[in-house]
Amino acid sequence: MARFNFKTKIDMKTKSMRSQITMLMIVGFLLFIVVIFVLYLSKLSVKKESERNLENAPEAAMDIPPIKELVNKCLDKLAKDSILLLGKQGGYIHKSQGGTVVDYAETDEGIFFIKHLNLNVAYNIVPASFALSRYSSEIPSYPWATFPYKIGSSNDKMFDGFFGISTMPPLNSSEGPNSIQIQIENFIDNNMASCINLDSFEVQGYNITANSSKTSVLIGRSDISVNSKIPITINNIVTKENVKITETSTNIKVRLKDIYFFTKELIENDVRNIKFNIRSQNNNKNSFNIQLFENAFSKDDLVIITDEKSLVYGKPFEYIFARRNRAPALYYIEKNVLEFPYLYTITQNDLLQGQELRAEDPDEDENAFVITPKLPKVLNQPQISFKIEVTDGQLSDYQVITVNRI
Repeated sequence: MARFNFKTKIDMKTKSMRSQITMLMIVGFLLFIVVIFVLYLSKLSVKKESERNLENAPEAAMDIPPIKELVNKCLDKLAKDSILLLGKQGGYIHKSQGGTVVDYAETDEGIFFIKHLNLNVAYNIVPASFALSRYSSEIPSYPWATFPYKIGSSNDKMFDGFFGISTMPPLNSSEGPNSIQIQIENFIDNNMASCINLDSFEVQGYNITANSSKTSVLIGRSDISVNSKIPITINNIVTKENVKITETSTNIKVRLKDIYFFTKELIENDVRNIKFNIRSQNNNKNSFNIQLFENAFSKDDLVIITDEKSLVYGKPFEYIFARRNRAPALYYIEKNVLEFPYLYTITQNDLLQGQELRAEDPDEDENAFVITPKLPKVLNQPQISFKIEVTDGQLSDYQVITVNRI
């Protein structure tokens, strides 16, 4: 009986040890599974983070730096080219160039533009073509019947009125169509595909998909910020790596906003005040210099504004616009009905009653006075009408004085 109990105790102890060993094996196996699972999750997290880094920092993978550099250079070049082009064309870029403005026909020279350095420079100043209150654009009522006197019997003079219309484009898209901002954006987007030639990279073993860019421009006083969203996907055919370029940006150190408002103020003064001299050295300020090229097309002028502080490709930025010729304005002659005896010889002094022939020209042109019929003139008929005309050689203003026989 004692042997049986001893053996029984041994068996029970053995079974207990086996149970403990089994439990330890199960716990160890579970720990092994947990460790494997944790390692898997860690590896998966690293892989996802790596993929995100590739998308957000494409220059870190494959040969992305040359591709990224090409995209950056294209954006910078196109931004500068657009600014130079609109500056040389009176603020406009045509559709054939990648802009928004309808192309001019060659026969439109002198109507919409002046040809300069093989580019079409748009008119930013054109003659007024309306009647408003006392003001008129029609000869001989232009600019008003008693110019420059407020009323015919007064010596009070005024020189502000409507002597033209500004056709300068708006600066920002919120201000109207064909804005400078929109034209820069369109130029970049319309020319980006031809600038980014990725064929050489595809030969090196990359499969590249590039979608159309979407550019936004912010015009500041001292610079122009340009950001372009350019969805480009690059696949390495061998390694199967996949990288995306999402956007790029550049900053152009041109004072476009300042030169825009400087030019706009010049134009507004020129169309409002007939005595304003657009080429006066007094108008030069803030490193903006004005040059006037007279009679660039017939009697039409070119105005060039240079910004010495804004360099593009190493040269000062220029804004060039055309100014269409406008008629001179003859000073009103109050006594426009006179009487002299029959066969009286009428002289210029008789006709003007001591007044001096005077006129103002909104384009600062030299003017000539013509009296028809010529003086002196013998009053050999009941009435003679004299036309006193001022002309710049192309456009004229006049007044008629009637002489009656007593």
